[in-house]
Formats: sequence, structure tokens, C-alpha cells
Amino acid sequence: MVTVRRAEERDVADIAAIYAHEAVIANTGQVPFRTEAFWRDFYKSRDPDGLELVGVVDGVAAGHLGLITNRAPRRKHVASFGIAVHPDFQGRGVGKALMAEMLHQADNWLNLVRIELSVAAGNDRAIGLYEKHGFIFEGQTRFDIFSGGTYRHTNHMARFRPGFEG
Repeated sequence: MVTVRRAEERDVADIAAIYAHEAVIANTGQVPFRTEAFWRDFYKSRDPDGLELVGVVDGVAAGHLGLITNRAPRRKHVASFGIAVHPDFQGRGVGKALMAEMLHQADNWLNLVRIELSVAAGNDRAIGLYEKHGFIFEGQTRFDIFSGGTYRHTNHMARFRPGFEG
């Protein structure tokens, strides 16, 4: 069973362990071998109005999701996010639980209309998760991320709050 809660300082080691895996890093904008101190400082400097969530399985923070709100006056209705799940816990509902809670918060508490994301082209598992939660493809940036010795494309996706008519 997955429990979703706000990330806390005690989760830093587990979060660092998630992002220590090359399979995870390859699909993010991060680089390998970040220290726990890096992650501790990273989360202290994050968006105070956003969300930092962890998906906990058997006492371990097995997944992480960070939602970043927008402070620009004309884009306050828009947010973006990043999500990662430890390879040992993938396929066990961690990503699904994190996404569901983030969307619940976005729709019911944060008054967000649009949530956008960037995902490595070819990361079919993640793209499938996003599509199941209502995200649609909006475009692609070519050769914009360097990963594993090659340049890769990034897909851009977005989801609008249900019932929104712009």
C-alpha cells in the first residue's frame, strides 16, 4: 500500500537514493551522484507555495513529486511538476498515487487550471501514466537534453482542470 504525504527532512536520504539511479536520472534534468546535502538544500529552496510529496511504501519514501507554482501574475493558474519513483518500487502504484494526490491538491486547494510537464521522448511508461491522468501532448523540443552520451528530445504535455473552459 502506498501512503502519500508531504516530504520532510527525514526523507532526504530516500529521495537521494531515488535520484542516485541512472535509470531515473536519465529521464530528469538532474545529473548523477548528487549528495544528500545537495537534496537537503534543494528542497529548502523550493517553491513555498508548491508541493513536495513522497509516496511511502513500507516506511520508505519510494517516490517523489515536486509541484512548482507560478508567481508571474498572469500565469498564477499554471504549475509544473517533476516526478520520480525508485526502480525497486516502479509498477507498484507509487507514481499513480502521487499523481492522484497532486491533482487533487491542484484542483481543490491550489486553484490551478493548467498543469504542464516535460518528459523525455521515449519514456513510454511515464507518458502512459500522464495520459491516464488526463495529460495531452502539446509539442516537442528536439535535441534539448543530453543524457547517457546522446541528445534526446523532450515532449511537452499539459492537463486542464476538469470542467475548465477557456
